[in-house]
Amino acid sequence: MIRRHSRASFVPDAWVFPGGMLDTADRELSDGTDLGTMRVTAARELFEETGIWLGRTLDDADVKRTSLLAGETTFPALAAEAPFDLKQLVWTSRWITPAGIPKRFDTYFFLAQAAPDVSATAEYVEAVEARWITPAAAIAELPMVFPTIKNLEALAAFATAEELLASRRGMEIPTTRPILVVEDGRKTIILP
Repeated sequence: MIRRHSRASFVPDAWVFPGGMLDTADRELSDGTDLGTMRVTAARELFEETGIWLGRTLDDADVKRTSLLAGETTFPALAAEAPFDLKQLVWTSRWITPAGIPKRFDTYFFLAQAAPDVSATAEYVEAVEARWITPAAAIAELPMVFPTIKNLEALAAFATAEELLASRRGMEIPTTRPILVVEDGRKTIILP
């Protein structure tokens, strides 16, 4: 999990999964499908925000991460140097923010297994802290937004990463479309 910067325009100080917006270059590594492109975006954002590289060993990864963030290299160039299998990113959910919310997103959530010795570090622009934490502990301890909480609740029952990933591989993923309800001037988001 990463904690967003306190001055972020979207969910400041909240704990979220690494992720972000599609970059035009993400399509270069994609298989041409929307899901493939979202997998590339997820892998790139994971590397940018946490330093976690899902491919073969990337020499001088910290230096290359800094170069990527500075626009001095591209993610496709790094992927050519240390390839990875995008299918290791297992699709687990998709959420579209409700109509009536000022910032709307169509968000794909993925799971991936990292080696036990992998460390995550925040890049101190979008994310100011990175932490490995169990889903149950995150739910109990961290301030988060509704979709993050609901995704963690769906993960919490699994005993191992292998069990969780196996349960999601090949699964049909429905799109979750919460609804904004306004009653007596109060806004509430509900699930259909």
